[in-house]
Amino acid sequence: MKVLSKAATIASMRAACAFATLLTVAMSGCSLVNPPSPLRPPLPANGCQPASVVKYNQAGIGYYKVRQLEAAKAEFLMAVAEGPKCAEAHYNLGNTLWYLGEKEEARTHLLKAADLAPGNAVIWDSPVLRPYGEPQKDTKKKKETASEQAPGAFGNRGRLGGY
Repeated sequence: MKVLSKAATIASMRAACAFATLLTVAMSGCSLVNPPSPLRPPLPANGCQPASVVKYNQAGIGYYKVRQLEAAKAEFLMAVAEGPKCAEAHYNLGNTLWYLGEKEEARTHLLKAADLAPGNAVIWDSPVLRPYGEPQKDTKKKKETASEQAPGAFGNRGRLGGY
């Protein structure tokens, strides 16, 4: 009877080991089949002042590119603190916050970047900024039809008295 119980124990241990191996392969295979989504490219802040803004922004870009987003966030926060009018630093911070799941704070910095750089197509056309509206969308007034422009024209006269 002891021999049978040892055999059963060995069989169950082999099954557990095989299951663990299968689970490990499946989990590692999933990361190979489904790699993490690419990050939006960061922007250099070469024209920003003071020079420390450029330094912090470059350090943040280095961390961002290797997906060390918390470290990137810290560097971009220092860049924004040193140069609050640097659109690129706000943009990079906004993207980093977006990928960290801090959507409301990301929104603040992305909109600030768009306000500071009205002609920067990379910032304005960013997919990360799209959920907050299309700031460049042309809001021209709808053209009125001829009958709306002149209510009494084209048979639209207000016929008071019913003639």
